[in-house]
Amino acid sequence: MVLSNGGGTYFEFTCILPAVWEELWNWFCFEKGALGVQTIKETSSNITLRIFFNKKPVGGGKMLVDFFQKEISKEIGIKILTESLRRVKNWQENWRENFKPIKIGKTLIVLPSWDNGKVFSRRNSVWIEPGQSFGTGHHISTILALETLEKELLISDPMPRGMIDIGIGSGILSIAACRLGIKKVVGVDIDQNAIEEVERNSKLNGFFGRIKTIYGQPSYLKKSSSLVICNMLKSEILDISEDLLRLTCPRGTLICSGIMKGQDYELIRIFKKTGFFCCSTIEREKWCAIKFKRIEK
Repeated sequence: MVLSNGGGTYFEFTCILPAVWEELWNWFCFEKGALGVQTIKETSSNITLRIFFNKKPVGGGKMLVDFFQKEISKEIGIKILTESLRRVKNWQENWRENFKPIKIGKTLIVLPSWDNGKVFSRRNSVWIEPGQSFGTGHHISTILALETLEKELLISDPMPRGMIDIGIGSGILSIAACRLGIKKVVGVDIDQNAIEEVERNSKLNGFFGRIKTIYGQPSYLKKSSSLVICNMLKSEILDISEDLLRLTCPRGTLICSGIMKGQDYELIRIFKKTGFFCCSTIEREKWCAIKFKRIEK
């Protein structure tokens, strides 16, 4: 990863919030481009975090807090303590300390880019360059998405001809799909930085040309697929529910992750009305991933 905004600096802010909201707040910050989150202090009720960005988001930390509380709950009470621009120093070394290989499911292992070339028997390697987009494989929602995807592809006969990745982020799900046998992936994201990172990570894994990225909304995609995956918040998934139905072929599979425990029931209920039925769910550490099948019409 190269941190560069023209001045050799990065942006960080510290905040305090109720500990029960930590997971969702961390997820939200990563979705908005955070590079990392560090716990500074933790009590039984509150947690203090330091959050890093390549550059200062529009409106800074306050704007992120305002948007989060508007989307989730005004009663959360996140308080910004400090905001500052800092000089880049030993950033790569910090990433090397914190980004370790992680085994996922039965066959996958996610590794940082500097471990490129390492071979693990019985494991499909997915190399990721730590960057601005969400998806290094260390957040539980990404792990659940990868596990569900792996299970689906290990039992698929025949293998789906392609996959659509909604909110492609770093490209980790698309790369894993290719490693497991998918020939072509089309991904879409509203973050231009994500598109650039997917290209870098695709080349890193030898899949350049097999993963096509589109900058924009899911509505930009026209062709449906027998396999669609998205790792997004429940509110974001519901916002694009019509596109998810349109893009999933009849009898096709839709995998949704990024759903908090307790929200899965509502999503399953709503999607049943639109034309999906729930096949399975995975739940771990307050997060869920759901595998749907589209009803044939």
